[in-house]
Formats: sequence, structure tokens, C-alpha cells
Amino acid sequence: MGWLSKFFNLFRPKTASSLTTYTFRGGRSGRYYFDAWEQDTFRAIVDCIATHAAKGKIRHVRLDSNEQTKNVIHNSEYAKLLNIKPNPIMSAYEFKYWFFAQLETKGTAVAYIKWSIDGSRVIPEMIFPVSYSTLDIRELIGGGYAIEFDDYEGAHRFLPLEDCIIVRKFYNNNLATGDSNSPIYAVLDMEHASDEGFVESLKTANKIRGIHKHKLAVLDPDDVKKNAQEFENRFKDAAENGGIISVDSMEDFVPLNLTNYAANATQMRETTNRIYTYMRTPEEIVQSKYSEHVGQAWYESVIEPLWDALSEALTNACFTQTEKNFGNRLVISGGVMMGTSLQTRINIISQSKEIGILTINEQRELLGYPPVEGGDIRQVSLNYINADDQSEYQSGKNDGKGSSGTGGSGTPPSYKEPQEGSEGGDE
Repeated sequence: MGWLSKFFNLFRPKTASSLTTYTFRGGRSGRYYFDAWEQDTFRAIVDCIATHAAKGKIRHVRLDSNEQTKNVIHNSEYAKLLNIKPNPIMSAYEFKYWFFAQLETKGTAVAYIKWSIDGSRVIPEMIFPVSYSTLDIRELIGGGYAIEFDDYEGAHRFLPLEDCIIVRKFYNNNLATGDSNSPIYAVLDMEHASDEGFVESLKTANKIRGIHKHKLAVLDPDDVKKNAQEFENRFKDAAENGGIISVDSMEDFVPLNLTNYAANATQMRETTNRIYTYMRTPEEIVQSKYSEHVGQAWYESVIEPLWDALSEALTNACFTQTEKNFGNRLVISGGVMMGTSLQTRINIISQSKEIGILTINEQRELLGYPPVEGGDIRQVSLNYINADDQSEYQSGKNDGKGSSGTGGSGTPPSYKEPQEGSEGGDE
């Protein structure tokens, strides 16, 4: 029994009947096609999506009453756990990769949060992946819900839904889970059959070299077999010694040129393109040959929605309603400049540095440099004022007060040295 099995046994009810009173209509997960992961194009696409999505960094922020970010909680237990090591056997990148790969292959990804008590606080201790063969949601007697699932060891298990991170894809037919990738299963079978047919035709083309003819009268089958074996030995000997085969006047050899393909190239390309279209990922992205426009469009249409979905799932699983009312959120960001050229990144830094959009470390990250101490500050130019203060600022009524920038004459307010006994600044 694996360590995950031992862990989940802690939450297995003594009797399943004591837990359930209601099953969601159409709730049980759909059929999972295990061979899909073994198909090279499908795996390459899923790997591409999961690799880029796993780059996202999770941050704990607190919003104000206007849903604007008030501050970032840098020492948050949630961010530390999700960005470093969520459980004993996974790094943060591996966990996020697994989660997004499960979502793409099964249509539903689930993880369980184990909590611990730290004084008067309840904090997350670990986050475990939930690997399932079937999945359902049950309503509990007395209120609440539980996830019911079968793992790959054949065990039947339950977990409290409120402690589970769950994200669904193709969420339409089932309430408990997202729909499976069944629309693409036939295409994957076609691709598999095409690959197998190509391999068999290649083997046949390499094995059958030609036809050996005898000009004698009808021979005994044993003699035919013996002569064919004899000719095969001569053929092998010729391949090792000069490449010339000698035949007498009573026999003849007709070479065969077999074409080693099963389906034509157009058919195979069309089948492969259907997989790319279904997964909404261009071939250029998978092969890392994409342009800035293609990379940015793919990021916005594929990666960003995944981050939004996981951010909401994490927020709902990690925070109580009271904590959410106080503005606590877990958000994912990073990789917005995916695929952009160095010149584009330099232009972004040049255009944004005067208004303080990016910190020094964020600017360094765009250029591929490591962060530096004291780099998490934003610097702004003093050459800007509030739009509502322009007339007062130009007329000098402002007198350099109430806004950052130069005085009405175009020169900064005069600065006087602090006198002894004063706190400094203007007198």
C-alpha cells in the first residue's frame, strides 16, 4: 500500500451508506481514455500546456472594498507551500504540472489540503494530489458534501469537498466533474492505427526484396523451399561481399520496390491537425517556433484561463467566507511576456519606468536577470501631476504643494537646509 493510500485511509468512512443521501444527476466522471497519454502528439500538447502553466507563481493578496489590491502578503503560508514544496514527494513546479496535466487529460483535477493547528490558527500543512479512476460528489447527512472516488489501487475513498481544490474543464453535462476528452478519442485511435500501419508497412518493405523465379518444370514444394533458402543465403553473402548476386540460366530474380507507407501524408496531417485544434494549441507553440503574436494570443486564450480557474479554486478551498470578505485571495501570475523578443521587453521597460508600473526586480526578470536586494520597490518620475490639478499647477496656485512634480515656473520648489532644532524640510 502506497503512502497516499495510507494517508487517504484516515478519511475513509466505516460505512458508505451512512454518508450519502443524494447523488448529483449525471455526476460520476466520464470514461478516461488511458491510451491518450501514450499518443505522441497528444502528450506533446499536454506537456506544452502543463509546462507553461506550471511557471505561474501563486501570491497571497488582500483586496480593498473596491476589489483593488491593497497589499501582498509575502510571508503567507499558502504562497510558501504552493511555490516551494506542497507535499513530501513533489516540488511546487511538479505539483502544478501534475494538476494541469490531469485537467487536460481527464477534464477534472483534484487536490486535497491537509490542515494543522498552530496555536490559535489553522494553517495548511500539505497539499496532496488526488489520482482517481472514477469520481463523484455526494451530499452528507447533516449538511456538506464529500468527494467519492476510486483510486488506481482499487480502494473506494471519500474526502470533504470543502478541503479539496477542484478545477473542471468542458464543464457542461456533469455537475460533479468536467466532461472527458471523448470527442477526440476516435481521432487518437486513427492516429494510433496510422502509426501502427506505417510500422508494419515499413517492416514488410524491408523484409521483401523480390521474386525468385525458376525456369524448370514444376518442382516439388520442398525443392522450391530449398532453392529459395539457397538464394536467400546468396543474397546475404552478396550484401556482405561486393553486392553482386550470381544466377544461372534456369532462374531469375525480379526486385520489388515496395512503398513503406500506410496512409498518405495529407490524411495523416489532417488527423494531427484535428488534435491541435481540439487542444487549442498551434503546432508552432508545441515546437517552440511561435512568433510574439501567436505566443501572446495562446497565453491569453489557454494559459490565463487555467490560472484564473486555479486561483478561484485555491481561494475557495483555502479561505473561509469571513477571510474572503476581508479581501484574501490567492492569485497566479507570471509569463505575460512569453515569447516576446528582447527588444520588445526593453521597449516595455523604457515606456513604463517613469510611471512606476514595474519594480526594479520585475524589470530585471523581463531581461532574464536575477532579483537584487532592495529591488522590490517602484520608482516614479517627479515630472507628473494629477490630471485634476493641471490648471492650478500651471498658474502657480498650487505652489508645488499637494502633488509631485515641478513648480508652476517649471522649476522644483526651493529647498532650504534644516536649521538646528528643526525636523528638516521646508520652513
